[in-house]
Amino acid sequence: MLVSVAVATYNGERFILKQLESIYNQTEAADEVVICDDCSTDNTVKICKDFIEKHSLSNWRISVNEKNSGYCLNFYGAIEKCIGDVIFLADQDDEWHIDKIEKMLECMKKFPDITVLASRYNVIDENSDIIENSGVTYLGDVFDGSVEYLSAESFIGCSYVRGFSMCFKKEIKQFLKPIDLKSLLSHDWYICMLGAVTGKTAVLNTVLTGYRYHYDNVSLSDMTRKTFIGDPDKRIRGIGESIEAHRYIASLMNDTHDRDAVQRFVRFEEKRLRFLKTKNPIYWLSLAAHLRQYARYYKGKGLRVWLGDLAYAYRINPKIHI
Repeated sequence: MLVSVAVATYNGERFILKQLESIYNQTEAADEVVICDDCSTDNTVKICKDFIEKHSLSNWRISVNEKNSGYCLNFYGAIEKCIGDVIFLADQDDEWHIDKIEKMLECMKKFPDITVLASRYNVIDENSDIIENSGVTYLGDVFDGSVEYLSAESFIGCSYVRGFSMCFKKEIKQFLKPIDLKSLLSHDWYICMLGAVTGKTAVLNTVLTGYRYHYDNVSLSDMTRKTFIGDPDKRIRGIGESIEAHRYIASLMNDTHDRDAVQRFVRFEEKRLRFLKTKNPIYWLSLAAHLRQYARYYKGKGLRVWLGDLAYAYRINPKIHI
């Protein structure tokens, strides 16, 4: 199987070199590495070009977008340029274990029904030291090399598998309609859901990546804020993006039960969006009847999300202690 690695970069000069080195030093080398830069204003592009030149990597290439498109569309662009049978995703600031490609390819060959495969990971700090209590949220502490299949229903409304830990078969590309999920969900949710709908999505219970925790990390921005809510407009956009994406996913589903489950979620999100846009308190009170759905879709945080909708609608934003 030909192996591609799609790397999305933007102002990543602090850590990009370590990531490139970890990809270069794999026990099973990639057949190509495609780097897509989203108009960086620092030295990211120069570092990548110097690395490619230093190691004479004719199968590595970097392109720079004509305009900044955001991280989701940047990843889609990198994926589109890949020609491999299996495509790995790489963020600019993480570090791969030396045998990541080897172990994940072995798994995909052993279980040919898997379309999308993720691995376990450790969270690392800026010095590459492992942070205690690392792991994947919502999955058990199992690191025995087993394979765990994930259902499409488990991904409804939420993303809990990180893109940097994933690889997928090229067949996914034909379904990858470029929906920009930059506000709440992301490309990783989208690919995992597409895998579960068109084939199988699974997790290999082996730690193969170091996920770097630092304050410049896009996916950590909400975790590090010191107020109850973030950007209200971003929440409204995010719910709209989620509705669009789930509608598209439903259109691909052959299983009536799964399709009905996704469509119920779409109707639920439409009610939330109507309240956030109109600020009509009657709509919010009516959503109280859906607290079980809040809890189900948002992994036990239902009451917080329901109260959050009220806070977002009326811009109530108290400080929180973290």
